[in-house]
Amino acid sequence: MSDQHHTPPKLPLKFLRWFCREDFIDEIEGNLVEIFEKENETNSTNARWQFILNVARHFRPEYLKIFHSRKKSSSFLPAMIINYLKLAFRNLRKRASYSFINIVGLALGVCAALLILNYMDFETSYDSFHANADRLYRIKRTFTKGTEEPGAPNVFTTHGLGPTIANEIPLVERYIRTHPGGSVVTYHPSNGTSIGFHEDNLLFVDSTFFKAFTFEPLAGDLPTVLDNPNNIVLTESMWHKYFGYNDAIGKTIELAGGRVNGLYTVAAIIKDVPDNSHFSFDFVVPIHNLLLTDQYQRDDGWAWNNFSTYVELHKATEFASAEERLSDLAIRWIDPKWKNINGHTRLNLQPLLNIHNEPGIRHDVETIGRSTIYFFGLIAVFILFIAWINYVNLSTARAMERSREVGIKKTIGAARSELVTQFLLESIVINVIAIVLAVGFATLLLPVLSGMIGKQLPSHFGDLRFWGVLASLFVIGTLASGIYPAFVMSAFRITKAIGKTNEKGFTLRKGLVVFQFVSSLVLITGTFVVYQQIRFMQSRDTGLQLDQMLIIEAPGTLKWQDNRNRMRIFKEEAKKLQGVESIATSGAIPSGGYNWGADIRKVGEPESSMTLGCVVFVDPDFIPTYNIDLIAGHNYNLNSATDMKSVVINEASLEAFKLGTAEEALTQRLVIDDTFNIVGVAKNYNWNSLKSEFTPFVLMPDTIMPGKISVHLKGGSIPATIDELDKLYRQLAPADPFEYKFLDDTFNLQYKSDQQFGRIFGMFAGLAIAICCLGLWGLASFTTSQKLKEIGIRKVLGASVRSIAYLLVRQFMILIGLSAMIAIPLSWYGMDSWLNGFAFKIGIGWVLFAIPIMILTGIALLTIGLQVRRGAVMNPVDVLRSE
Repeated sequence: MSDQHHTPPKLPLKFLRWFCREDFIDEIEGNLVEIFEKENETNSTNARWQFILNVARHFRPEYLKIFHSRKKSSSFLPAMIINYLKLAFRNLRKRASYSFINIVGLALGVCAALLILNYMDFETSYDSFHANADRLYRIKRTFTKGTEEPGAPNVFTTHGLGPTIANEIPLVERYIRTHPGGSVVTYHPSNGTSIGFHEDNLLFVDSTFFKAFTFEPLAGDLPTVLDNPNNIVLTESMWHKYFGYNDAIGKTIELAGGRVNGLYTVAAIIKDVPDNSHFSFDFVVPIHNLLLTDQYQRDDGWAWNNFSTYVELHKATEFASAEERLSDLAIRWIDPKWKNINGHTRLNLQPLLNIHNEPGIRHDVETIGRSTIYFFGLIAVFILFIAWINYVNLSTARAMERSREVGIKKTIGAARSELVTQFLLESIVINVIAIVLAVGFATLLLPVLSGMIGKQLPSHFGDLRFWGVLASLFVIGTLASGIYPAFVMSAFRITKAIGKTNEKGFTLRKGLVVFQFVSSLVLITGTFVVYQQIRFMQSRDTGLQLDQMLIIEAPGTLKWQDNRNRMRIFKEEAKKLQGVESIATSGAIPSGGYNWGADIRKVGEPESSMTLGCVVFVDPDFIPTYNIDLIAGHNYNLNSATDMKSVVINEASLEAFKLGTAEEALTQRLVIDDTFNIVGVAKNYNWNSLKSEFTPFVLMPDTIMPGKISVHLKGGSIPATIDELDKLYRQLAPADPFEYKFLDDTFNLQYKSDQQFGRIFGMFAGLAIAICCLGLWGLASFTTSQKLKEIGIRKVLGASVRSIAYLLVRQFMILIGLSAMIAIPLSWYGMDSWLNGFAFKIGIGWVLFAIPIMILTGIALLTIGLQVRRGAVMNPVDVLRSE
């Protein structure tokens, strides 16, 4: 006989459940099913017809939902709400371990979301503190030669652009030019020792700077302070560095060794530049004296592209019109300068508020793209979902445990709405406690996150947006984590709630666990790939000697020729020191830019073939000191006048300047303002970060170059060698501070933003995994407790601990395997997209996925194993004595 004859007819049963009131359905259905089962034992056909007739008899007004207007549930009365709250706290205490997992999991999820939202808010708030931020723009320049593709936009423009804009575009209220610089800054007190330091963070600006940009003054009149070309503005940190807490206004400091030299009067002090500013400076100097130097007096204002130009419009709505007129200005003033090479310059206005979030502009400050910021927002969403999934999984897993409670309450007349209210109130209580804990966790972790990015993230307790976000997370969290379990547990029917059911198939809970595993695997893989790429960049051979390379700042207070003579003596004496392997001087060092971005072409090629190359001035000892390999030719011979008027190029220059092979290049000549022979071709080296491709480099010789001193130290007593170099330096340049740094540290600073990304990514990946582990702990504990009697029977029948452990762990391993199949393609796509931003990168091999899978499996096994062991080693008598 088929199964359908042993169960009541489906359509009449569905009809009964559709029309019957909730407070009668369990009793009526139970009675009718019992009558059917008794009659079915003798005559199944009669039993089915009798069941249909009994359903029809109950289709009466008193049983119909449509005629039943239930009085407002007393659960909404204050007394009942209080009673439900008491029940909620009682259940939290009764099931302390599950309560702990739910609360801590939710707290960690909300904590991660708060931290990420704080970080996102900070990264998108750059320069918003300026009063006129919506009307301020930076000009970016894009150059195109002939039919070639346009180059990358450039932040630098000429110093003649600003005044021309002011004269020809009435929509512009004012222009502001800035120029970075460095100098030896010295304060000579009337009584006491002079205080001097090499300072690299000077900013030369127009007198309109403080009229356009908003900085907090501590002393002095900022709008007018730069009208005097011999005034200077200090930040608070520099004030304390040079003057302690003494009054500095009116005091005189000396600038030497930089683009301008002389005495400047401290006329104002401002608060340190906020961390969320694209500006970074310690001193503000009027640009007037800089423009009087020979370099800028010899040109017409359109030759040197090394200024940043900002404009302030009268109205923000005039942006499009101003940019259109800017294009016309470029055609009339700039393009004629490049007519011989068919060059064209496009000028665009970049909103001040977009500068920090618009990567890809040459020579720009540190930026972060909005896609990266939104990516962290996506991580926050995933972490919240993982936390909410934990709650749903544990609540529904315990549903059968609470089914008897639901069945008894329904038996004595409880309506489903009352049960939903009770379970939702439990969710509210848990979420309230979790929110409070989350704020505490976030407060403790905020300094950690600030340390990771190297900037002070503000706390937002006084910001209404913070409380709005917190309230939203509470409401969404309560509904997302509470509604489904509440309806699941309140939907049990008395006939099922008092009995038992078996869960089979791929349930929603298993699907949610897979989602957790997939999210965790993607985060672990991402963290692993980021750290592997950073490690690869830091350990890869750059083609340059970076280890044990000491960089000393050359004196800045000496006149040029005197400086050269003393540095020559310093070199000769330093070579005699036991701890010095070699020493060289240069105008720039690896990772420290170059001296000249020159337009270069091969002799005989038309001017239109000019290509941008990087020129660095070096002395003849530079190439051997940095262990640069020459694949053709030779290093400079100091005693050869011809060599000292020639250049050494790198491999990238061969193709860029159409020089043929390395050997053929030695017979060619280059035009770099003047004409130069090529005496050597160097193997390509990474002068800058490995994010960049090899670029054409030209090393131009000088007998001595008092800019940077590179000292390759031997192993052994490095501190003693530095002390000897210090003494020698002070003998030759007593007025200059002896300041040094190690090149490998400086070079690796180029990866600071990537390291920050990796640390932040790893921190939130760790939080996600911790939340996932809490959920696994709870599920494993529950699964083990549900199978205790089965385990007891298996042990009595002789099952081993290993076989029992396998029984309990197997289902989780299957879920991890399924998760890996989903996570691998997702991780591959995301990591491949991220790695495309590097010219030199690791390959994506199977190891990059195998190790994260092994890590997650190990974490899961450890988490689950602690619970499984409890069931596997228990005494079966303890659970079977009641059977």
